[in-house]
Amino acid sequence: MLTPIAPDQASVLTNLFQLYVHDFSELLPIDLEQSGLFQVPSWDQWWTRDDHFPYFIRSADQVRLLGFALVRRGSRVTGATAVMDVAEFFVARGARGRGVGRAAAHELFAHFREPWEIRVRDSNALAQKFWSGVVMSWLGRAVAPEPFEQGGIKWNVLRVPASSARS
Repeated sequence: MLTPIAPDQASVLTNLFQLYVHDFSELLPIDLEQSGLFQVPSWDQWWTRDDHFPYFIRSADQVRLLGFALVRRGSRVTGATAVMDVAEFFVARGARGRGVGRAAAHELFAHFREPWEIRVRDSNALAQKFWSGVVMSWLGRAVAPEPFEQGGIKWNVLRVPASSARS
């Protein structure tokens, strides 16, 4: 379901990121550029740093492209280095509600056996519901989100302990 994104596939990631930002434009004041596209970050760090891991999310048969997951090592909350962070995670609307995102997240948790932090903007109710369900299905119990504020933005963080990694 997860396949590493190679540097020569950066344009595909850029295309998917347009959809991701489009979804966020309902929650955040994000403007289209004059080109009719949203501004996209540089992807270089995803292939030049050994603590960054880019993945496509694909159908079980690996044929259909369904989204992406960008994860990195290091807490954006505490600065701890032995923590995995979900930087960006996107499943195309047509694949949502079918367990695709949950399966991809569980695959990430199983692959990287460190503790995880999932940061979700307080204003993003759908993402909060999704990630709470993902963590609950992984751990077999609910985890209370921990609120924090960073740069004037209110967030919630869900923590997945390393000991929860399945074999």
